[in-house]
Amino acid sequence: MNVVLIPEEVWMNSQLSIARHYGRITLNGNTYVICNKNGVTIFELSDPDSKYYVGDNNKAIEAGEPADLVLESWMPVYKKVGRDKLIELACNRVSLEEAKELVGLRKKKKK
Repeated sequence: MNVVLIPEEVWMNSQLSIARHYGRITLNGNTYVICNKNGVTIFELSDPDSKYYVGDNNKAIEAGEPADLVLESWMPVYKKVGRDKLIELACNRVSLEEAKELVGLRKKKKK
């Protein structure tokens, strides 16, 4: 299982801090994207055509707010449940498929 979320306090004080210049980073073939506590990516916050656009001259993620690196494949789950629940799912080693079922992003498998 890959690391699902890297908190800002970890990645900003490491070699991963290069992500702040690009909004994302690829590690071992896995892409991690910077997002806010609601699961909105830095790209959505900065795109004038996005419904999440914060506007000109505004910070995409304010100081003091979480800016996590999240595994791109987990972004739909993060958006649906938020930061705290995603951390809980990751700590409980829930797979991506199970997480999608739990949050209603995929129909449950028939037994």
